[in-house]
Amino acid sequence: MAAKRRAATTGEVVDLLEKQLIVTMGLAGVPQHNIRAVVECDLNRVSRIVKQLKRGRAKGDVEL
Repeated sequence: MAAKRRAATTGEVVDLLEKQLIVTMGLAGVPQHNIRAVVECDLNRVSRIVKQLKRGRAKGDVEL
């Protein structure tokens, strides 16, 4: 019997797209307060995601 796949809800899709936009803008060097204004989310969320990018760059995990 095939396993049932759960369809992603609209909220989950929007959340993933917002994260992708934050990552893309963070890699492009856009200031965090500008990212927050574009994505219209909490600055803590932006800071948390961009901080992970900076750690990845320091380790050499993130390539441009």
